[in-house]
Amino acid sequence: MDEILTGTSIGISEFKQNPNAAVKAADDLPFAVLTNNRPSFYVMSPKMFDYLTEKLWEVQITPTVLAELRAHEEGSEPSITVTLEELRRESRLVQPRVSAKRKKSVAQTRSKRTK
Repeated sequence: MDEILTGTSIGISEFKQNPNAAVKAADDLPFAVLTNNRPSFYVMSPKMFDYLTEKLWEVQITPTVLAELRAHEEGSEPSITVTLEELRRESRLVQPRVSAKRKKSVAQTRSKRTK
């Protein structure tokens, strides 16, 4: 017997009829898709996927952040005093990198909208 790791499930036949409706009905919660009453795979919305990847990143980065904080508290790492205004000014100077492929895709989408 297989354990179902979610509170909700749906049969594969029903899922195949309208996958988007199934995801929407789950209200951003993950659910199991069953084949012959056994979990075949799990589905989650993009919002839930973003949430989980953010949590995983936090778990991975926490030891590094804590080590840095300890180093600063012990004085083995120098601290730099920065004002909020300096941070705001710097954040305006740094522009996010956008690949040429992404720029082209955005430009094509915009041109399609204007037609």
